[in-house]
Amino acid sequence: MKLIELSANQKSFKTIRFNPNGLTLIVGDSSHDRKEGSSNGVGKTLALKLVHHCLGANLDTKLKVAVPDWIFSLEFSINGVDHLIERSADGKKLVLDERAIQPGKLRDWLNASGVFRLDPELPGLSFRSLLTRFGRRHLKDCIDPIVTSQESDFDGLLRSLYLLGAECRLVVDKKTYKNRIDELKKNLKSWSTDQVLRDMFRAGNQPKVRADWLDKEIPRLKADLARFRVAEDYRAIESEAGELTGNLRELEKQLAILKFQIDGIDKALANQPDIGKDELMELYSGLQDVFKPEMLAHFEAVEQFHNSLSVNRKTRLEADKTRFGSRLRELENEHKKVGAKRDQLLATLQGKRALDEYAALTQQLMRFESEREKLSEFLNFAHKLKEQEQIIKERMVEDDRKASHYADTDPLHGPAAHFSELVELLYPKTPAGIILDSNDGNNQLRYNLSVKIEGDDSDGINAARVICFDWELLLNGANHNCGFLWHDNRLFAHLDPKPRAAWFAHVMATAAVNGKQYLASLNTENYEAMKEYLGDAERCQLHDAVAVTLRGDKPENKLLGVQFGR
Repeated sequence: MKLIELSANQKSFKTIRFNPNGLTLIVGDSSHDRKEGSSNGVGKTLALKLVHHCLGANLDTKLKVAVPDWIFSLEFSINGVDHLIERSADGKKLVLDERAIQPGKLRDWLNASGVFRLDPELPGLSFRSLLTRFGRRHLKDCIDPIVTSQESDFDGLLRSLYLLGAECRLVVDKKTYKNRIDELKKNLKSWSTDQVLRDMFRAGNQPKVRADWLDKEIPRLKADLARFRVAEDYRAIESEAGELTGNLRELEKQLAILKFQIDGIDKALANQPDIGKDELMELYSGLQDVFKPEMLAHFEAVEQFHNSLSVNRKTRLEADKTRFGSRLRELENEHKKVGAKRDQLLATLQGKRALDEYAALTQQLMRFESEREKLSEFLNFAHKLKEQEQIIKERMVEDDRKASHYADTDPLHGPAAHFSELVELLYPKTPAGIILDSNDGNNQLRYNLSVKIEGDDSDGINAARVICFDWELLLNGANHNCGFLWHDNRLFAHLDPKPRAAWFAHVMATAAVNGKQYLASLNTENYEAMKEYLGDAERCQLHDAVAVTLRGDKPENKLLGVQFGR
């Protein structure tokens, strides 16, 4: 695939005609009087974005707002066949070779165009995802040669290795296995939302222990229910029997009181008077020396009074005993009747139980059976998941060995050597290379792919890292038929003039020979600063490569010919 021309349906647009081979330069020139303008915002990066816009990229919001009705056109060739894509800034118009087409259909067409050989067994490969490495349009695309701004580490690794011609099946398998293990763990964790299991885990119980206990308890409940004899009026009979039992207890309390009273009377009747006749006489005789004789003359009367008191007391006690005895017999008869009735009611409940008790027992059995079924599902599911996880882990271990062996064969020796040679042109005697190591960590990455230049923590050397890696993909990469590489000015801004001159000298000497297009944008300062390190022929060649010069002094001298953005 090569680019032929970028244009628009507005006369103010600066049409860019790309050189069919070798270098094409877009120069951003500031005014001779710096107060009148600068090379920033003149359209150098915008030109690259418009190429992506025509090749099916997502709409650029700023472009859509600024010039929604403008139609941009990109003429290009694939395997010698010319094509034309026209797309409006707002995306409402999209035409491929004079036929309207939907964005999704255009991407499908590009995927099938043969620019990239897309392996259907490798996920995430598409024209759009791979083209980024041949035209890094975002600032974050230019930081890391392996991973661009819109990619995960896995996608960056897979796509970079694919374009390097490395083995990629193990790369995809590790992610697949890792995702499957994560999915298995997630599925197992989802059981924690089940109320039965959540309550069980909260109580500190283990599923297997609980299941074993239920295996014993469920048969016991079933046997109990099989022996169950239901009395539908069980509760009414039970209530009446309970009431009779209360009556019996009250009668027993009254009987106890009567028996206590009768026992007291018997004890009182058994006791003799406190003082007999002889004792009373002896008392009176002892008092003769104290009292006058006439005071003691009435002993007979006193004795008679004392005897009358004793007779009356005995009569009263015997009468009370007779009365209490009669009441006692009445209560004993009543107690016997109530007791017999209560016993008769209880006899009807012998071996029988209440209907609500049967229902409660049945519900408990159902709960236990439901819980056991849940536990069985969980235990079987957990067992199967662990088996699957173990199988996957065994495969991952085997793949770890394969990946380690593959990395040990130094499969990227060729690309690494070419990359090192390129770096040597820019930074002589500076160690550089592309390193592939097996990654057996618990992650999705099968390999650690590193593109290294000693000192690449420097912005300039880091930019050289990206530039040289992309060039290696263009000239010596695999699985693509992309004939162009576009580098924006931001990749050259931090390069010193000498290595920048060395780079463009190499490009001018090799790109055309290899039948490749190298498209670059430079601001005037970077363009002029490297000329002193070029020979006369190289300076002439560099000058002849300039396709368009964009200036910031006036809007009409910018790419769109109108003010765009701030």
